[in-house]
Amino acid sequence: MDITEHKRHIIITAVVAVVLTGILVATIVATPLINQIHSRAELSAANFADAEAASIRAAFDQHRNLAAQTASRSELARRLAQYHNGEITRTDLADFTRPRLGDAAEGLTNLRAIVRYDADGSELVRIGPMADRLPARLPLREQLDILTYPLDSGVTSPPLLHVDSPITFAGKVVGYDLLLFSLDSLRSIFEGPENSQICLLDKDRTKRITINKETGQFVMLPADPCLAKQLNIQTGIFGNSFRATLEDGTRVMSFLRPLPDYPWEVHVWAEVNEIFGTVIRDIVFSVMVTLVLSLLAGFLVWRSLRPVLQRIAQQASELARSNDELQQAQRKIRRQADHDLLTSLPNRAAILKLLEHAIDQAHRDNSRFALMFVDLDHFKPVNDRYGHQAGDELLKVIAKRLEGSVRDEDVVGRHGGDEFLVITAPLDNTDDAFVIAEKITAVAEQPFRIKDHAVQVGASVGVAIYPDNGTTVTELLQASDAAMYQAKDSGRGGVSFA
Repeated sequence: MDITEHKRHIIITAVVAVVLTGILVATIVATPLINQIHSRAELSAANFADAEAASIRAAFDQHRNLAAQTASRSELARRLAQYHNGEITRTDLADFTRPRLGDAAEGLTNLRAIVRYDADGSELVRIGPMADRLPARLPLREQLDILTYPLDSGVTSPPLLHVDSPITFAGKVVGYDLLLFSLDSLRSIFEGPENSQICLLDKDRTKRITINKETGQFVMLPADPCLAKQLNIQTGIFGNSFRATLEDGTRVMSFLRPLPDYPWEVHVWAEVNEIFGTVIRDIVFSVMVTLVLSLLAGFLVWRSLRPVLQRIAQQASELARSNDELQQAQRKIRRQADHDLLTSLPNRAAILKLLEHAIDQAHRDNSRFALMFVDLDHFKPVNDRYGHQAGDELLKVIAKRLEGSVRDEDVVGRHGGDEFLVITAPLDNTDDAFVIAEKITAVAEQPFRIKDHAVQVGASVGVAIYPDNGTTVTELLQASDAAMYQAKDSGRGGVSFA
């Protein structure tokens, strides 16, 4: 063998060795990273499904709280109890109820109708933009539901969210409220990324709710086209996921998530290429770069792997960052479930939990505290004259003033509309509660600037003392609410103790 043959043999051997070394190194290094990226991509898609389910559940919770807020108005409940006892007529009750339900419906942009029933389930009054177009009889629903109805124009209504709440007075159910909402508040959730679909399926799997991508409207369809129903895959307590192939051959990955406390489940599917496509393309590109650079020389193998590893690490970092963003979104959703979106104060559900905690603490410590029911005076004329946006700005300012007027250890929350609750820390005597209430009325009376106009409202405050006026959440709320109405009857802008 001559020198030329030896040289060629050495070159071939070196090239083969470099290529094989590059393939071996690429395989050893890339395999765990590929598996990690694959797992992170699937985890990211699962977290997206979790976030969508949490958003829908938060929206259902919010609408259920709105129904409970409407049903909690004590004066309306008292009149309904009088009707139940035969003290007033059905006509008198309807005349009293209709305008006050109208006040309660103000600001609920997606509300389509409120129907009030007596304790026997007979309809008393209905209001709302669709009230007169709906069928004459609307049965009560024991659980949150989504239904469509034939309208008087001969067409079918869009899917409507049904939320009912019992109306109680003195511990007895005296009626019910049924609130019907459009699904517009869920639109941003259902309008997901391209090459994916989100739908709601009832637990009996008889109907599903989704958005028609051609018309952009919510529709209620039979459940038969649903992949999970076709494949008989159950959601389970903690959710489920599976892969399937659509009729057109598209491979998808589907995630099923339950909605605790509600008879619905969320189904989310996305094309496999949408979830893993970018990862696969990046991996193929990285391997090709490694193989090409490995042909140059053995020492170039290390240099060729470095950008590949950097690229893979960058992908892993981006996926991790996406996962962190999803977790931040979930924390934001959980915060929104406990805080009023307008004022950032604890919402009705949260402030009632805090009240229950304060009762337990006071019972253990044998201490006293005050619950103050604050209702703004002359707030409706502000809305009527300057608009709801100005009214919202006024509520924000009022919320800040109320927080500034109480002690650091006292808690202020929004009960709903123009109503607020204040839970004080333990009191040495009732005079301390009076001082706090006086500060509240004082800051509420200070003028506001709206569109270069000085606007003055005010506040009436009802005060209930634990345990003198009640030892439960319901008793303290009813006592403070009644005291607040007594303050209003006395000329507004004052303080009244239960």
